[in-house]
Amino acid sequence: MIDPAQSLTGATVAPHSDKPGVPLTAEYSDGLHMFDFRRYWHSFLERIWIVAICVLAGLFLALGNLARTPKLYQAHTVLEVEFEEPSFVPTADYATRTRSMFLASGEALRTIEQNLTNPTLLARVVRSEGLAQDKSSSATGQTEPSQAANKSQNASGVTTFTPLEEALGRAMVGMVHPAIRRGTRLIDLYVTNGDPAMAQRLAEAVGREYIRNSLERRASSSEDALRYLLEEEERLKRNLQKSEAAATEYKAKNPDALQLGGGTAATGSQGAGGSRGGLVEDNLQDINTKLAATRDQQIRLEGQLHQVDQIGNNIDALLAIPSISAAPMVAAARNNIIQIEAGITTLALRYKDKHPKMMAAKASLAEAKDKLRQAVLAQPPILRNTLDQNKATEASLQQALLAQQGVAVNLNRTAIGYQELARQAETDRALYESVLRQIKDTNLAKDVKASAVSVVEHSPLPTVPVSPRRTRTILLGLLGGLAVGLAFIFGLDALDRSIKTVDQAESTLGLPVFAAVPDTTDEGPVSRLKRRKKAFGTSNYRVVVETPESPAAEAFRNLRAALSLLGPEAERKVSLFTSAVPNEGKSFTSANYSLALAQQGYRVLLIDGDLRRPNMHKIFRFPNANKGNNSDEDTLRGVTDCLVGEVDLASAARVIPPGEIQLVDESIELTGEILTATGGQLSVLAGGRRAPNPAEILAGPFFGQLIAQAATLFDRVVIDSAPILAVSDTLLMMPHVQTVCIVVRAAKTPRPAVRRAITLLAKSGIRPAGLVLNRLRRSRGVGYYYYYASHGYGKDEGAYSRGYSYDRRSKPDHEGNGA
Repeated sequence: MIDPAQSLTGATVAPHSDKPGVPLTAEYSDGLHMFDFRRYWHSFLERIWIVAICVLAGLFLALGNLARTPKLYQAHTVLEVEFEEPSFVPTADYATRTRSMFLASGEALRTIEQNLTNPTLLARVVRSEGLAQDKSSSATGQTEPSQAANKSQNASGVTTFTPLEEALGRAMVGMVHPAIRRGTRLIDLYVTNGDPAMAQRLAEAVGREYIRNSLERRASSSEDALRYLLEEEERLKRNLQKSEAAATEYKAKNPDALQLGGGTAATGSQGAGGSRGGLVEDNLQDINTKLAATRDQQIRLEGQLHQVDQIGNNIDALLAIPSISAAPMVAAARNNIIQIEAGITTLALRYKDKHPKMMAAKASLAEAKDKLRQAVLAQPPILRNTLDQNKATEASLQQALLAQQGVAVNLNRTAIGYQELARQAETDRALYESVLRQIKDTNLAKDVKASAVSVVEHSPLPTVPVSPRRTRTILLGLLGGLAVGLAFIFGLDALDRSIKTVDQAESTLGLPVFAAVPDTTDEGPVSRLKRRKKAFGTSNYRVVVETPESPAAEAFRNLRAALSLLGPEAERKVSLFTSAVPNEGKSFTSANYSLALAQQGYRVLLIDGDLRRPNMHKIFRFPNANKGNNSDEDTLRGVTDCLVGEVDLASAARVIPPGEIQLVDESIELTGEILTATGGQLSVLAGGRRAPNPAEILAGPFFGQLIAQAATLFDRVVIDSAPILAVSDTLLMMPHVQTVCIVVRAAKTPRPAVRRAITLLAKSGIRPAGLVLNRLRRSRGVGYYYYYASHGYGKDEGAYSRGYSYDRRSKPDHEGNGA
């Protein structure tokens, strides 16, 4: 028995933390941040139907996408880029060499690759293939009315396109996909279209039009140069005719001109005899020759500057101009590039592209190309400066010629006049012949139809669509549905603050779980309830008696065994069951635990300590408990009456009939004469009449005296208390109890609420002995995994209610250990 003076504060009421320096609440949070794979796995098993629905939805979406997505076919041609353009005219000028160097570089490949998707080029394809006249617009799926192709050119000779052709060209950009084949000079050209024949047609047309466009651009440049040379040829021809006519006329008027120093005729014939003015004539000849050369250079520079003005900043075109290509700075920069590229070629045999030496060499190559560009761009100003100098030289020579002519006038005005006319005619003839040679060379280069880009592999007719890909689309739909389902499940699990498993409760709250009580709503109908209906009603709260073979009943027997091992007999007589919030099942737990103790042979007193919402009189169906007349108030005597001193404990406690706690065979008739098999007895002290101030009543010394008296009269005292966070009644009872158990409703009670309740107990110096996880679902998934009992173990082989009966004549065993 317990001494009342000890206030029943045993060692299990308020043990301090075993860790020095660590508060009681610190160990409750152990494992909160640990990743529990099993928890997520069984959350997945519990809600696997959500994943199945999402996977099916993803499959249906993938199938719908396959049904709506049109089939696309891809044609493939291969282009090859040569190191230099084929030429049937032998040439070794600098422009040709520079063009070959550019084609040998990687920039040329990338430039060609980008040009293959140029909207202007694709507009040319539209025009060449007549797609603008196709009303169905099968290439792009557009249904605009057809327009006549406008093949006109603007004033500068640039081909113009209709708005429809430009729109179709822009739409084709997304269909054309060129790609440089790594390590080669091949370009793979892919064209995608819903019609396989159209895809093949466009793939061939794009490569063909690029080659044709390259030839046209080169021919256009040659034609511009030829047009300028022809204009110069006409002008020089007129000048030559004028100069020759003047010389002939002068000779006719002055027949002595040849004798007086006109040794050279306008036609270039040589005189037979000498001349008295030969020295002057030689000087005039020399000056005139220099003047002719200066004028020839001036014409050449003017022609090149005219080309420069038309070309702009196009480096390749500028390099085609001889004066620029022959400049020392440009030649030096070119030689430097050639040396660096040769060095890179040598390094490439030993190192990879990311090697520091290769990177340094490429950087040097880029710098050399930049210097070449700067040198080329610096040549036009130099040409203009040279032209200005040439004009100054011409003026100087002209002045020297005039001076020499003044000297010659003294000798023979007639001869000097003729020589001037003759030299002018000779100069005009030399310029005229030079322009004729340039016209001939340009005309030959213009007629060469060769390109460095050629088609080496033509596109076959595609037979298998590249889009949509059924296997990949279906697989992505299934994986997407699976990902959405898993995200939904784990999202719900992350948002769920409840406690759903035994391991989760222990790791989160830091307390052992004494019993995991499954949800009794999962139990099927029990025939024994119908047979007992007349005896004590149809309530399913007393599962230990009504369904003794159920997993719930076995859970309460596990609870009974677990609490019996907490310490010595004297330190575990008074137990209190509470919860953090209402509707957790603490009354259900208290009643069944008390019934289990009574079945084990103890004299048990069950106290309804929830003075605000008492339930024990409803669970045990006290007679007239639901009637509201004042004449039956004596039948409702309970805790409140004992605390105010109106009744003593012995008269207020109601003894439960043995038939309501006894485990017997169904064949034995239930009567009030049958005692329990173990001799146990259950008494219930109901809440009694409602008190206006339950907290004040519990705060006095009377509740401790009531518990001490109960511990003296009974073997076990079980208290059903109010929720901790709802009212303060339970905290007032704590100093008078020995074992505290917190009931947690699985998948409902918030973890913060339970931790808050444990914290309140810890701050008052009390640590709960453990937890009871109530209404644990036994469905597939988490609840199934953590319910360790084997359903129906021992059924029909000596179980509680079948195949075994107690001898009615046997004496009750007060110290029995249970069924």
